[in-house]
Amino acid sequence: MKTTIFYDGNCIVCDMEISHYKRMAPYTFELVDISAPGFDAQAFRLSPEAVEREMHVLTPEGELKVGVDAFVQIWSVLKKYRWLSHVIQMPGIYFLARLGYKLFARMRRYLPKKHRPL
Repeated sequence: MKTTIFYDGNCIVCDMEISHYKRMAPYTFELVDISAPGFDAQAFRLSPEAVEREMHVLTPEGELKVGVDAFVQIWSVLKKYRWLSHVIQMPGIYFLARLGYKLFARMRRYLPKKHRPL
């Protein structure tokens, strides 16, 4: 089983980040776009409100990671970023990363959106 990333494909910043991961390791992740028509958070046993608010990642073992912990999980799988997954978990850095991510997550809805065909 792969690490499953739930991301907002309609958010330009989010989509650029996920595209970067896809280029680095094209077969490593299962990617689920929460902005796709027909996406049902409850089908994955996720809260629709929570998955909209913060990034969620499901590990191959079935453990749910949210927010900064989701990024730690992603980076721990990518050889090039494994060092970052360790650094970001350091006590002071982890606190600042969580604070920064919370701010980003609140502002994400105001970021430019991708223009998708109807």
